[in-house]
Amino acid sequence: MPSNLIDYEDDNRQENPGSDRQGAFKRGWGAAVKGEDESSRYNADPELTNLTWDNLGCRLGRLLGPTSDELKQELFEWCVAQQEESKEWWLTPGRMIQNQ
Repeated sequence: MPSNLIDYEDDNRQENPGSDRQGAFKRGWGAAVKGEDESSRYNADPELTNLTWDNLGCRLGRLLGPTSDELKQELFEWCVAQQEESKEWWLTPGRMIQNQ
């Protein structure tokens, strides 16, 4: 997993995610906290070039560490709302931060 947990090329998160994507987000967070983020699931995309609900949870878990289920749920819901609110901005050409 790269040290820069912010950059990515494609946002592959499902819109209007259901409980399966919520579970993936929490599973990714748990893997990061347990130090399992080097498992094959994350090695399939070691540079984290694509953003998924699973690796978003992993990214946040690496940044924030152990967190209560209530706060993880609140953050997941915020991420869903932010994804919906900023849909047009994400489609703006040149919006991505370039890797240094």
